[in-house]
Amino acid sequence: MKTLKTHLLICCLGSMTLAQSQTDPQLKSDVTNNFLDLQAGTLGDIFGDSLTGGNGKITNYLELVEKSGRPESEKKHLREAYLLYSRSLDAKGKDSLQAVLSKQLLSTKKDSL
Repeated sequence: MKTLKTHLLICCLGSMTLAQSQTDPQLKSDVTNNFLDLQAGTLGDIFGDSLTGGNGKITNYLELVEKSGRPESEKKHLREAYLLYSRSLDAKGKDSLQAVLSKQLLSTKKDSL
C-alpha cells in the first residue's frame, strides 16, 4: 500500500513539474563587455532626460558624448578614445590599445612640462 501511494505521489509531482516547466524559452540578450556603454545606459536609466540637459534620453556612450555640452574638440577626443577602446575588447586589440595609450600619456606629460 505504501508503495502504491509513493508511486502516485511521484507521478503527481512529476506531472506537475512538467506542467510548470518553461515551454517558450526567452531569447538571450547579447552580452557586451563594453563597460562605457553599460555605464552610460545605467546613467541614462537613472537620470533620464536631465543627464543631457533636456536633449533626450541616452542609451550608449556615443549618444552621451554627442548630447553633452562639451566643446567639439573634446567630443572628438572622447569619440576617438571610445572607438579605440571598443576595438580593443578583443585579445588582439589589447596590445595596440596599450601602445597608443602609453604614447598619448607620454605626449601629455611632455606637454605639461
